[in-house]
Amino acid sequence: MTAPTHTQTPDPAPDSEVEALRRRVEGLERVNSMLKTEHIQLERISRVFHVTHALAVAMQSASDISEVHERVLTLITAELGYERAVLAVVETHDMVLTGWLCSTSGPGGHVQRMPHTARLPLDDESWPLVASLRSGTPLLVADGRSPTGDVQANALLGLCGYVVLPMVLLGQPLGVLIVDNPLGGRALTAADRDLLQHVANHTAVMIGGIQTVVSRAQRLAIEEERARIALEIHDAISQQLYGITYTIGACARQLPANPESVREQLLYLLPQAQHAAQGLRRAIFDLWPDDLDAARFKEELSAYLEEIAAPPRPLLFLQVDAVFDMLPALTRRQLYRIAQEALNNAAKHAAARQAKLTLLSQGAEVVMRIADNGRGFDLAGILHGSNARGHYGFTSMRERAETIGGQLRIDSAPDEGTTLTVMIPFRIRDA
Repeated sequence: MTAPTHTQTPDPAPDSEVEALRRRVEGLERVNSMLKTEHIQLERISRVFHVTHALAVAMQSASDISEVHERVLTLITAELGYERAVLAVVETHDMVLTGWLCSTSGPGGHVQRMPHTARLPLDDESWPLVASLRSGTPLLVADGRSPTGDVQANALLGLCGYVVLPMVLLGQPLGVLIVDNPLGGRALTAADRDLLQHVANHTAVMIGGIQTVVSRAQRLAIEEERARIALEIHDAISQQLYGITYTIGACARQLPANPESVREQLLYLLPQAQHAAQGLRRAIFDLWPDDLDAARFKEELSAYLEEIAAPPRPLLFLQVDAVFDMLPALTRRQLYRIAQEALNNAAKHAAARQAKLTLLSQGAEVVMRIADNGRGFDLAGILHGSNARGHYGFTSMRERAETIGGQLRIDSAPDEGTTLTVMIPFRIRDA
């Protein structure tokens, strides 16, 4: 008879071993989570490099800014996979958003202009679009806020969840990108915002570079053409007119006393030829690119007042600081034109007895002030009445001031004279 066998069951693992295994599992899970996070970051970096490379290629092959706009939009929708991208540019002269373009993904997707989108002013920072552009900070909108305060523009854009991406270069707003997923509805994230802002930043650099090159080429071409025309006028027509005036004067002096009719005709032609010669001299002066310094500025204004006003003309006092010679050529020329218009008003409309022009540097600004002691006028009535537009040339003077980044202020009252002030930022002339 055999003895019964007994099976031994293993003792359960001690609690310390279970705890060690649990800690190892938790550690592996943390490592796995970190690897996933690093993988996502590497993917994001890879996409940024891809975008940067694609933009660099687009810049090398694009022929103008419009083509850059289209390629950037196509890159966002076709390469990066977002469903829609909208681009608008800043028109710096009146600070509005305009030139709207839209690109969509999927079959039939293409870049098209949005013809009915309004020119949106950039003066209301309660609009997400304006706030983002003025601050230079991208904005992720997930609460359905409308991008602007313009009802028609909001309806046309049809945005709900979207990102606003400002294109800013050296503090100067160039345009804005708006990206969303209106069909699939995939919510945009902070990672999308950051990636797309890289696109916006590189696009701003591209656009700014092209604008600089185009502007420089245009300026050089204009200056060369001005110099050529001025030289032709000086060498041909101007010399002929001077010859005519000299000959007419000599003939008039040599005529005998009897043929009065001939003398009268010659004397009639003489001031006309002199006036034409003066007009050509001013035209040559206007065309010549860089021939206006402080001394010439004062000389030309004095001569201009003598031409437009018969005695007793207003007494003109001029004080022009040497800073005038440091200003860009366009700025000097526009200041000259504004001063001409102001003196014309003082002499012909205000019946002034004297006018004083000062042009001085005041901190970060250059200020030109023209004050006369003429009859003055009701400022509110002139500027806001039915005849405001263009009255006394104020509109053209204001536009000239704005083209050089300045502001124009007019102070006047009946019988108290008129003071016109132009304030411009002090920018040193182009090299």
